[in-house]
Amino acid sequence: MKRAALALLAVAAGPVAAQERTGGDAAVAVVVIKDARVVRVDAPTLERGTVVITGGRIAAVDENAAVPAGATVIEAAGKTLYPGLVDGLTTLGLTEIGSVSGSNDVSEVGDVNPHAKAWVAVHPHSDLLPVARANGITTALAAPNGGLVSGQSALIRLAGDTPDSLVVKAPAAMHAVYPTGRPPFDFSRIFDEPELKTFEERQKDKRKNQEKELQRLANLLEEAKAYAAGVEAARNGGPVPLPDAPLQALAPVARGELPLVFRADDEDDIRGAVKFAGDHGLKLIIAGGLEAWRCASLLKEKNVAVLANVDRLPAHETDPYDAAYANPAALQQAGVRFAIVSDDASQSRNLPYEAAMARAFGLPEDAALRAITLSPAEIFGVADRLGSITVGKAANLFLATGDIMDHRTQVTDVIVDGVPQSMENRHTRLYRQFKDR
Repeated sequence: MKRAALALLAVAAGPVAAQERTGGDAAVAVVVIKDARVVRVDAPTLERGTVVITGGRIAAVDENAAVPAGATVIEAAGKTLYPGLVDGLTTLGLTEIGSVSGSNDVSEVGDVNPHAKAWVAVHPHSDLLPVARANGITTALAAPNGGLVSGQSALIRLAGDTPDSLVVKAPAAMHAVYPTGRPPFDFSRIFDEPELKTFEERQKDKRKNQEKELQRLANLLEEAKAYAAGVEAARNGGPVPLPDAPLQALAPVARGELPLVFRADDEDDIRGAVKFAGDHGLKLIIAGGLEAWRCASLLKEKNVAVLANVDRLPAHETDPYDAAYANPAALQQAGVRFAIVSDDASQSRNLPYEAAMARAFGLPEDAALRAITLSPAEIFGVADRLGSITVGKAANLFLATGDIMDHRTQVTDVIVDGVPQSMENRHTRLYRQFKDR
């Protein structure tokens, strides 16, 4: 019994049990993309280059790469070859139709669910996956949301028939929501006379509620550390602690091994999240970060990455109208690590245009492309496999008729792990069905 219990608990004290896959039964056939303009991201662009793919990986990238005998050749003259886009924050595979509750699995009952695993709930046959893939997105972070601790996310590839076949890395991060301090709405008192309070009183209540929730999270992290220590002691003959899935899941976060993605938009909340992470030795990533531009120097100093959603309204009436659009440019100028994300499922297909908006408001073109390719791969620790057209990396690529951040550009071919993907999706079917009516 003791040995069995120790086996169940071993993950709590060991290294992060990240499930990492490279595509499983990737095609061993050789595919050659010839004479394309190759945008490598981590190296200068080749104006007329050839890419050789073998066994699902990039085998050669060169202006004069030889075409192996028997290879499937894609003639790409006049087209641009990009690395597959990486959407660093989505609910892809976890939601289908927002207004249909039965098709949504982004949150669990209760507000503390560190043991919730997004990769278990991902639906590989979601209509939204091929729609996003058809516009060049080949990898996405499927993340839970809601509550105080939402659960664990997974990096998934947008091609596969089972949840397991979609997984690139799991867990990728733990997700939590920085407490706003606003009490939940009490429907039982909807007809009561509202309690009038001064601004100072409301702010005091907000701080009190925030401190209470943060202390609650701090206590959970300390309990997770103690739980992991108990598991370690049990290996040396001590008593075996009772299995506790939430504490087991939080232990790698408490030890600073698994990133904590804290959702925070307001400047005060972002600063509070940075302080909380520093006090508890956490590896912090900010999600949302609407006012990250106001504290960019702090984020740079503490080496905190930001997952920025660009197409948003300003937080305050006094903010510039373009505050969200110019946010990535401000982060880039300050040297902050960041990725541009859709933070959605149905809008993931518009990821290139989120980057285009940031580009239109000051973000250099190369930085905008990097923010939707190599940067999110770096933030989640898979840059050795994804995010650029580099020999040895997974052959996640797409061909387009021009600049992917121009809405007039058409994606013509998508390859995931060396396998050409069908461009058929719900949008193309509906277009054919209704175009002549």
